[in-house]
Amino acid sequence: MKSTFALLLLSSLVFSCSKTSDEIYTYTFQENAQLIIEENYDGSYMKYSSVVDGNNLVFTYEFQAEDEKDIADDEYSEVIRFEIQPDLNEFEYSTTDLEAIKAVYSENCFCFFGDDNKNTSPKGTIKGKKISDTEWDITIDVVFYSDDAKNISNIFRLQE
Repeated sequence: MKSTFALLLLSSLVFSCSKTSDEIYTYTFQENAQLIIEENYDGSYMKYSSVVDGNNLVFTYEFQAEDEKDIADDEYSEVIRFEIQPDLNEFEYSTTDLEAIKAVYSENCFCFFGDDNKNTSPKGTIKGKKISDTEWDITIDVVFYSDDAKNISNIFRLQE
């Protein structure tokens, strides 16, 4: 009896851990680009960004959460973007420099971001080292909107 129970317990653990996640993480950069920051609207502190043609490198981290098909309006994603000059091979920008590289964090969801106390400049460090013409090793250790801490370290690849 004990061995049957142990076998059932082990089987349930194996099968319960086999679910694949539909979460998506992307780490990319674009050449000949420029970052445009879209300021607050309707009392929201959240800033958004878009990438247009320009002369810089624009780096984008994006996370898309798994969507529950039976739950309406549960979609969620987040994006961090920043831009640098294209002639750099290595960089490190800290708190006072983060606005100059237009470091921006955005959440996309059915949410309202109305706390005026969170309309603050980012604090922390973003650094990177060029690995090749198509890859950068980037580390983001920044607090956005006074309490949204983001720690990301990954290889960012040229977006085709």
